[in-house]
Amino acid sequence: MTKLRSALGAADRALAALLKWVTIGLFAALTLILTANIVVRFVPILSLHWLDEIVELCFSALVFYGAAAVWMEKGHFSAGDWVERRITGPRAKRAYRLALELASLAFVLVLLKFSVQLTARSREATAVFQIPKAALYACMPISAAIMAAYSIARAIGEIIGLCKGE
Repeated sequence: MTKLRSALGAADRALAALLKWVTIGLFAALTLILTANIVVRFVPILSLHWLDEIVELCFSALVFYGAAAVWMEKGHFSAGDWVERRITGPRAKRAYRLALELASLAFVLVLLKFSVQLTARSREATAVFQIPKAALYACMPISAAIMAAYSIARAIGEIIGLCKGE
């Protein structure tokens, strides 16, 4: 069991680092591309007719992979957990957190289902680079699957805590 926890911890850290660096790289690429677009408007030395395709790819991947990274860390913004502070008893708090996690999981599973369908049905390609649109959409089901896995793990943790009476 210790080896499994150690392996899962290592995989968690690796995935977190990967998503962090992917989002940083995409943000840097977007910054450079959009800066180049501004410069080219004032100094028309080349054409950036391909710009829309790459910006679309980078933005979609940045948003969805970034959301998955934040989901993993439970770092999404919220209005504050004022409800849990009013709940007395550790079991009631666990039940409340479990209900929240299951609601979050339901949302992510809907996102996963429809993003898989969208990606699978996409047959078009981009105009300039002929990148399959499915490649543009792939970040959605991948991110949703990551978020679902973490929600399932958290829900299981809450269920275990409830069973133990914690």
